[in-house]
Amino acid sequence: MPPAQKRRLLLGWAVLIAVIYGAIGMVAVSVIGGEKVASQESHRLRMTPGLAERGQTPPDPIPETGDFVPVTIGLYLDGVDTISIRDSFWTPTFYVWFRWNGDRALNPGGHFRLVDGSITRKDLQDEYYGADGTNYQRYRVTARMTKFFNTTRVPRDGHQLNLYVEDSRFDASRLRYVADRATGISSRVRVPGYSVSREAEHVAKTHTYRTGYGDPRVDGNGRRTFSMYTYGVNIQRDGMGVYFKVFIGLFAGMALCFASFGLRASDAGPRFSMVAGSYFGAVANSYLAGSLIPSSGQFGLVEFVTFLGLFTIFFSLIATIASIYVWNIRGDKDLSRAFDRVTVAVAGLGYVAVNIALPLSA
Repeated sequence: MPPAQKRRLLLGWAVLIAVIYGAIGMVAVSVIGGEKVASQESHRLRMTPGLAERGQTPPDPIPETGDFVPVTIGLYLDGVDTISIRDSFWTPTFYVWFRWNGDRALNPGGHFRLVDGSITRKDLQDEYYGADGTNYQRYRVTARMTKFFNTTRVPRDGHQLNLYVEDSRFDASRLRYVADRATGISSRVRVPGYSVSREAEHVAKTHTYRTGYGDPRVDGNGRRTFSMYTYGVNIQRDGMGVYFKVFIGLFAGMALCFASFGLRASDAGPRFSMVAGSYFGAVANSYLAGSLIPSSGQFGLVEFVTFLGLFTIFFSLIATIASIYVWNIRGDKDLSRAFDRVTVAVAGLGYVAVNIALPLSA
């Protein structure tokens, strides 16, 4: 084969590799980046009065005036005992208080409930009923909250941990919450592997149920709207430590795969053995990474990184076969070695570039 034709062949091979990794990178970054934007938008909708997250029932409008009792409510998160992304729950300990004027029999602290959660322990810490009609109650609560975490960006994920408080008896026509500015979060709150925001968000908004629960007193379309107090605290993964810890087995296998190109094509046995070893390492690492998240049909960061590694190993196998063919069948040892150098340089650069872009996009 003439030298000019060899150069065109190697150039075309390099362009093909670059296009493949560029396409994979663009798709993966677009999906992961889009999930990040969608998650942030979901948090915004959740903490904005009058709005509902996508897929949830929009709140029905309620009159601004009426025969209802305003109840000032605040919450102080004291600790997070457990958080399990795989099992979709977290267990907070918090203080919640209620302040209102009028009839003490309203007793909002004795009748509140947690939406998407269950109270495992509730202790009355303090209560006050003034002669002027000012009433106050404070409870310490331990709960188990159900939360379906968005796992598409694990292990570079961020989440908003939310508590939703409603009155179990009275809807918004009888009782409405007012958010207390004294709401906060303890400096002792820690979540392993995450940094915790020290700025808690909270909002009092309405929450509409598409049922009247069979109550004969409910008129109209049978929907009931309750006043709901929503508390949220944001958590975010610390640095890249967890990311590298999860994928260190995969990256070690990929280093072995690329190192196989350092052998001549005449050493076919060792080259195939190194590629096969890297494949088994990547598969084992995929089981480790998959154990962190619940099963789902959605492709996320873990799946993209794993797919990229397995694809690169398969691609390296094809390149190894081609190099052995050029060396043994065509008898062109120089072209075989040049083919190996181009493959490891361009594919290695593409693999590293995509693996840098993916966690950054998350």
